[in-house]
Amino acid sequence: MQLLLLAFAVGLVSAHDHIDPSEVSGDWRTISVAADNFEKIDEDGPMRMYFRQLQCHEECRKLAGRFYAKANGQCREFNRVAVLDEEKGVYVAEYAGKNIFKIIAQKDDVLAFLNQNIDEEGKETNMILVVGKRDSLTEEEKQKLVKVAEEKGIPKENIRHVAETDTCPE
Repeated sequence: MQLLLLAFAVGLVSAHDHIDPSEVSGDWRTISVAADNFEKIDEDGPMRMYFRQLQCHEECRKLAGRFYAKANGQCREFNRVAVLDEEKGVYVAEYAGKNIFKIIAQKDDVLAFLNQNIDEEGKETNMILVVGKRDSLTEEEKQKLVKVAEEKGIPKENIRHVAETDTCPE
């Protein structure tokens, strides 16, 4: 789940070399997802994750996440721990294959991740995941998301603002 958090462009935050655990740990909800392989983030796609919580451990060398994914309309809870590859500056976690990700933007109430998923068949999907402590992005943030997505080869029509589709338990 290479949620490679790329600096969510010029406005959410400047890229951090160091993640502030006090800003990352806590309750989060998925606001938006985007992917170059739309099937992965479609309504029942495995990478349409509805986050609930992130926790930094060991000075954020490990990042634990609790989230839901839907299959056939049914919510299923997952708990995964990503481990920081300090040499490469990315986290690596197993979920629907291998994920390599990075926080690309950090703001008080929004985090953006750039993720590369390599599924069991070896197919690569590049995606952006935005989580927040609110339900939506501002118009300016949406424009920045479009810009970053296009820079990463993700068509703007593959961006989904998914907070309203989150019917999973707390």
